[in-house]
Amino acid sequence: MAKNNFKEFVKKYRLFLIIFLTVIIVLIVGITISFNFDKEKISIAKNNKQEIIANTEKELIEPATFEDLLFDNISLIYKDGYSYFSADVKSTGNTEITISDVNIVLKDKDGNPVITLRGNISKSNANKSVGSITSSTKGKLNGVVSKEIIKYENTAQN
Repeated sequence: MAKNNFKEFVKKYRLFLIIFLTVIIVLIVGITISFNFDKEKISIAKNNKQEIIANTEKELIEPATFEDLLFDNISLIYKDGYSYFSADVKSTGNTEITISDVNIVLKDKDGNPVITLRGNISKSNANKSVGSITSSTKGKLNGVVSKEIIKYENTAQN
């Protein structure tokens, strides 16, 4: 008797049941798609997070001299997958800056070279005894604690 009642109910409300089940299926599909889009937005937001790290090791950022040049305001910053070395350059003599390139040897705690960067000194148009230097390399320079500024030697590898 229960089967007959169920069959009669289904026959009587067939159209209503089809519409109701269709709405339920559409809601389930819509919610599933919505959650997937939210996860994608979250993962895109995580991937777009910029990591900026400044190396504050005392020996690295303290002023340095090379020949008649003073390198000051030194920084080593990691950003967007690259490490950037920069410094202000001033002539300590009464002459303008005549050196255009130097090698910047970045060292670990044991004094071993981690990498040697070529630095190009750009001079100020107004004052030829003042300039700046910037050099970059791909990757994070882990373990750098000091630097040495030496003469640039033009080799086939540079």
